[in-house]
Amino acid sequence: MNKTHKILRLPSTLLLLIFVLLWIPVGCSPAEKDLMVVKAEQAYNKGNYTEVMSLVEQVLKKKPDALPALQLKTRAMVALSRVADALDHQKHIEKKYPELAAPLLQEIILTIIKTSLKNENYFVRSAAVKAVGEMGNADLLPLIIPSMRDKEIFVRFFTVESFGQLEGPDFLKLVMASVQDPASMVRVAAVKVLAQLEKTHSGLEINHLLATFAKDSDPTVRLLALAAMSKNGDEAAFVKIVSEIKKLPQAAQVSAVSALGRSNNETAIPLIKAYSTHKDHMIRMYASEAMGVIASDAFHPELLRGLEDTDPAVRGASATSLGKLGNPRAIPLLEKHLQDESAMVRLSAAEGLKRLGQNHPTYYEKALSHPDYGVRHFAVSSLRRTWGKEGLALLRLALKDKAPRVRSAAIRAIGEIGGAESLELVKNSMKDPDLVVRTYAAGNTGRLINKIAGLALKNLKSD
Repeated sequence: MNKTHKILRLPSTLLLLIFVLLWIPVGCSPAEKDLMVVKAEQAYNKGNYTEVMSLVEQVLKKKPDALPALQLKTRAMVALSRVADALDHQKHIEKKYPELAAPLLQEIILTIIKTSLKNENYFVRSAAVKAVGEMGNADLLPLIIPSMRDKEIFVRFFTVESFGQLEGPDFLKLVMASVQDPASMVRVAAVKVLAQLEKTHSGLEINHLLATFAKDSDPTVRLLALAAMSKNGDEAAFVKIVSEIKKLPQAAQVSAVSALGRSNNETAIPLIKAYSTHKDHMIRMYASEAMGVIASDAFHPELLRGLEDTDPAVRGASATSLGKLGNPRAIPLLEKHLQDESAMVRLSAAEGLKRLGQNHPTYYEKALSHPDYGVRHFAVSSLRRTWGKEGLALLRLALKDKAPRVRSAAIRAIGEIGGAESLELVKNSMKDPDLVVRTYAAGNTGRLINKIAGLALKNLKSD
C-alpha cells in the first residue's frame, strides 16, 4: 500500500486537524481572522475605508492569500480613490496567485462603477450608467434600475439608453416604464431604444409599443415614434408625420426634419429638400443630416449647395452626408473643403472622404491638437464612427488630452472598436485623475474583457 492510501485511511477528524494546523498561521485563530474580516466588511459598509485598510492589513500580514481580505483591500483602495494602488495591488497578486487576478480586476471595475452610481455629481452618475450599458452584460442590469428614479433628467435618459444596450429579460418593460417619466427627453430615449430593435423582438411587435409614444403630448416624442413606425413599414405613420408637420410651430420644425430622415421613407425626399433652403440655419443643418440618413443620390444637388452654405454647421453636415451617399463624384468637392476655414468642416470633409475610401489622417492629427476641445472631441467621435481599428493609433493620442471629456470619448471609442490589443491601454486609464474618465475606463475594460471572452468562445466552437 502506498503512502497516499495510508493517508486516506486516517480518521477524518485527524485529517481535518492536520489541514487546520497547516492552513492557519501561528497567532491567528480562525475566529480571530473571521472576526477581523467581518469588522472590515462592516467598516466598508459604513464608508470607513481607512479602518478597512487597517483591519485587512492585519489579516493579510498573517495570511497573505486570504481572498476576502484581498477583495476588501481592493474595494477600499478604489473607494479612497487610490485606483492606481488598487491596480498595482492586483498586478502584484497576479504574479503569485494568477487565479485571483481576474476576480480582483472585476472587483475594481464594479467598485468604481458602484461608487460612481452613488456620486453626488450627476455627470459621474451619468457616466456610470453609460459605462454599465457599454459593458453589455445583461446580468448587470439590476445595478442601474434604481437610476430610473434619479432626480436628474440626464441620468434617467442614459439609463434608458443603457437598458437598450444590455437587453436581457424584461428589459422592454423597463423601457416602457419611461412612458410615465415627466421629462420628454427620457421618453425620447425610450423611442430611440425601440427604434433600434427589429420589427418583432422577443415575440412582441415593436410598432405596437411605439404606438404608445406616438400619442405623447410632446411633439418630438410623437414624431420620432411615428418615424420609427414608418421605418418598420407603417405607411399610415408616415402620413401622420406629414400631417403633424403642418401644425407644428417654428420651434418644433427641427424635430419634423429629423423625423422625416429617420422614417427612411423616400416619399420624404421632396419635403427634406424644401427644408434645405429654410432661413433657419439649424433647420438647414438637420435637413442635411436627414439626407445622409436616407442616403438617396437624389439629394446630391442639395448637399452640394449645402457645402457652400454660409453656416459652418450646414457645410459640415453636408460634407458628412455626401460621404454617406457613397458617390465617388463627391471626392474632389470634399477635398476642396479640407481647406475650409472651419476646423469642424475640415473634419467633416475628411470623414466624408473616409466613407468614400479616401484616408486623410493628417487632418485628424491636426484636429486632435486644436485649441478648441470641441474640435478635438468631434475628431474622436469621427474616428469612432468611420475608422474602425485603423483609428486606434490616433485615439491613443486623445487619451493624453488635457480635457477629461476628450479622454472619456477616446476610451469609449477604443472600447467599441478595439480588442485584446487595447485592454491594457483602457485598463491603465482607470488610474486617470478624473473620476468620470475612471468610470468610463472601468466600464470599457469590462467591455473589452467580455468581447475577448466572446471571441475566444466563438473560436472554440468553430474548431
